[in-house]
Amino acid sequence: MTPCTVQTSTFYPPIRTRDMQDVSLQPLCIGVCFSGALPRHLIRSVIPIQISVSIAEEYRSFTMPVLEALSVDGYPHSGCSLSFDDVSNVLSDSGNALSCDNIDIPIPFLPLPHNFNPTDSYHWSQLSEQIQLWLVTIPEDSQYWTWGRDAFWLAFIGACPDFPNGRWPKWDARIPLEGQFIEHWLEGGAVGGLDQSREDLLAQIWSDFCTHAMLFHPEPLVLIDVA
Repeated sequence: MTPCTVQTSTFYPPIRTRDMQDVSLQPLCIGVCFSGALPRHLIRSVIPIQISVSIAEEYRSFTMPVLEALSVDGYPHSGCSLSFDDVSNVLSDSGNALSCDNIDIPIPFLPLPHNFNPTDSYHWSQLSEQIQLWLVTIPEDSQYWTWGRDAFWLAFIGACPDFPNGRWPKWDARIPLEGQFIEHWLEGGAVGGLDQSREDLLAQIWSDFCTHAMLFHPEPLVLIDVA
């Protein structure tokens, strides 16, 4: 895709320090709005949006940006052009706000227990059950629900990597087979290719889950065993 309109902005995420051994960049939640009205005949179209994130060359050996996308449902219509400050205010005030620092809905299944083993499908099964129990209790119009739905399907596939083949447990009918990950999976697009071993597949699921979880849980994902 060749973009016809390009907007470039530079952001400076703060550095997060827990101790001298755990130093990282704070995740950024960036809102993107689109001004103007589309012709009605495009109502069922899929319009691609290309977003690129780069980091200065001297820092690339230490960190790489990872993108996650969530649509903001119910975004108010406006006939005027919108600035970045406008977007920030809407995201801050909206009930669907994406906030990495001020989480309004508790996420009881995170952090994971210190003995969580991402190579063990039984652990993934326990996690998927916990996510399911939480997911059906929160508002479906919140971004937490969209995020939780995708987290559920990652954990579900970790528990049942042969899905939709083989044996797999029933899940709550209120959780649809929707979302980029599960839809791609059902189309036959396994995360690492058809020749991937079960061990490598679960390792990739774990990597994807960590990336996805960080969007709403920027703290360490697994509890530290202090025993």
